[in-house]
This record gives sequence, structure tokens and C-alpha cells, in this order.
Amino acid sequence: MTSQQVFPSATFPAYPAISLTPPAEWTPDVVPDALGALKGPVIDGEYTANVVISVSRRTPGYQLQDIAASVDAFMATLPDAVLLGTEPAVINGRQWHVREARYTHPEAGSLTQFTAVTVVDQGVAADVVQLTGSCRLQEDDHKKAIYSLVASAEVSAAPSQTAVGHRPSAR
Repeated sequence: MTSQQVFPSATFPAYPAISLTPPAEWTPDVVPDALGALKGPVIDGEYTANVVISVSRRTPGYQLQDIAASVDAFMATLPDAVLLGTEPAVINGRQWHVREARYTHPEAGSLTQFTAVTVVDQGVAADVVQLTGSCRLQEDDHKKAIYSLVASAEVSAAPSQTAVGHRPSAR
């Protein structure tokens, strides 16, 4: 008899629950390699402000300072990067690392990128929740919308799984 592994389960917990409140005119979008995104109003021929939502799984013990260093290092490599504020922040009771940068996108021109990350301890794994917002540099209204959207973030660990992580199956 072999055992079938199941996701989600106690062995492989579901990803954290993430709740965001976007501005009324923002819409959901599906993007590759992410849970999803929210985007501002689309204007033909112009860069669309957006916030991409992603989760990545890490080994137990992975900490906020680990992902913070990774985010800062990545943002420093953006073309013509000017790293702006970075700070730890508490958003709805959860510790986050927040970094903002200006850079030059080869097609879109001057952009502001705002990345916020937090780590959710799931016991058998650590999940990194990342919110990455970007907009054209001169779009202060979109920047404020991104700040507000990130400030609305509520993240919680996956509900406990009652299964033991596998199901016996006859072969």
C-alpha cells in the first residue's frame, strides 16, 4: 500500500489567506507566476498601475529579515535604481518590510515600485507574502492608491488541516 500526499494538508498547508481592499476603479487580473493582481484604470498606450500578489514557500525558520535583504538586493539591481524609503512596518497587526524605489523600465519609462513583504509561519513551512505595486513616476494618485491598497492588507495563516497529509490508496 502506498500513501497519497494531499495539498492542502497538515504536511502541505494551504497558502495564507490574503485580503486587500482596492480602490473602486481597480480591477482583478490574472498574471503568470502570481496569485493574482489588481490593476488601475487602463488607458490605451499607457503603463497601467498595478499591485501583484504572490506567495512563495520557504523552509521553516525563514524570517522577515531574510526576505527583506533579498528584496533590497533585487531592487538595487533595477535599471537606474534610486532606492527610496525602507522601513519595517506593522500593517493590521503583522510585521512587514516595505521598500520603495524609482527606476527606468526599458519600455514604460520612469516608474515607482513599492514592495511589501511579510512572512507567515506555518510550522512545517514559512510562506512569504509579497505585494509589489508599480506606477509611472509622476502618477501621485496611483501611488496613493497603491499605498492604501497595501495598508489594507490582512494576512493570516492557512486554517489548520485535520488530515495528516496523506491518504492510503490500494495499488
